[in-house]
Amino acid sequence: MNAFSTVNPATGATLNTYQHTSWEEAKKAIEAASEDFKSWRQTSFEQRADVLRKLAQSLRQYKTELAQMMNQEMGKLLAEGKAEVEKCAMTCEYYAQEAAEMLQSQPAPSSPYKKAKVSFQPLGVVFSIMPWNFPLWQTIRFAAPALMAGNVILLKHADLTAGTAALIGQIFSDLTKNYKLLRNIQVNHDVAAQVIADNHIRGVTFTGSSQGGRSVAIEAAKNLKKVVLELGGSDAYLVLEDADVEMAAKTCVKARLVNCGQSCVAGKRFIVHEKVAKDFIHHFVNEMKGTEIAPLASKKFQKTIIEQVEKLKSWGGKVVLGGTAPQGEGAYYPATVVVFEKNHPKLHAEEVFGPVASILIAKNTQEALDFANSSPYGLGGGVFTGDVKKGEELVEKELQAGFVVVNDYVKSDPRIPFGGVKESGYGRELGHFGILEFVNIKTVAVAGE
Repeated sequence: MNAFSTVNPATGATLNTYQHTSWEEAKKAIEAASEDFKSWRQTSFEQRADVLRKLAQSLRQYKTELAQMMNQEMGKLLAEGKAEVEKCAMTCEYYAQEAAEMLQSQPAPSSPYKKAKVSFQPLGVVFSIMPWNFPLWQTIRFAAPALMAGNVILLKHADLTAGTAALIGQIFSDLTKNYKLLRNIQVNHDVAAQVIADNHIRGVTFTGSSQGGRSVAIEAAKNLKKVVLELGGSDAYLVLEDADVEMAAKTCVKARLVNCGQSCVAGKRFIVHEKVAKDFIHHFVNEMKGTEIAPLASKKFQKTIIEQVEKLKSWGGKVVLGGTAPQGEGAYYPATVVVFEKNHPKLHAEEVFGPVASILIAKNTQEALDFANSSPYGLGGGVFTGDVKKGEELVEKELQAGFVVVNDYVKSDPRIPFGGVKESGYGRELGHFGILEFVNIKTVAVAGE
């Protein structure tokens, strides 16, 4: 087994040392989870809802501890960490309230049988591979609907947030007496592939980079396992000539700086009509200047951002704010704005995971759309315009992404589905569609007499 350490990105100090879970230990966890599934799948929706409400209560009881752990391991501001915990608790309560109706059997209006219906049954043990940037939210937004559907979970979390993962595992261990609904296994990549291949695993969900998603998809495909992928993004927000420019600038800064810019669905490209570009850049830069910036999640990520900003400059970008990393042990990078007066095709394939915004000037609406859609990614995005009807038509019919908005930025929420297209992945989380990803949509028919 390999040892690894977690590190405080604000100071560079080592926090804890852990050991990766061996295949032998992982195998035992898989078998135990499979046994627990046999019991959990027999429970009623009312029983499952009681457990989810208890989970929400437990998360709130651990709110401060969870927020402090995220702050220490990946730099998340304490207020943002507490908000993340509350969002997770609310999601548990939402599915506790709504899942029974979502998974109610549906009669088939016509068929060759005397009667027929569609039933929604759990798949079994689902392997969840989660990233460090929203270490609680990414886990719970999958776990809440999956558990209400009757599945049980094995969690492989990012090594960077192993302490948060251990705390999540502890919360679930205390949740139920007769079985565990989530087991934390801190496996490495090689053992993760063995887990995916195991016959007891019936589905895989992965949130992370597009490169990581390809690897998981290959393993899942080789073993014929259902998989949901939520991958990278380079979300584009279009600011049209009739937009409320000051409002658009403030909203776009919020979109860019979600979790210090370390979010797949953070706004990353801001494509602005040339008639309002000067005004937008002025307001955007002023708003970026006044925002508290947390450290990046690791010194390694700081190095990556430094290299990416140099790349943006080589592509014709002009740095108008920030652009230089501070000295010291902390993994900090300042709020940075890079302006492109001319398009560079490589810009749209670059995912910058940090507080760096690229502003690209477009001649007209069609050119702005062409720039936006030229990206290999398609997670989220939006349009700012004074004509809401026109904006709705543009995002619905023209903008190639899984979650699009008019005059606001993308915010995941348990009530609406979330996911991407193109290299941003496939499948959906949250909403009614999310709970259906890991169920057997079973046709049940009865012959006539």
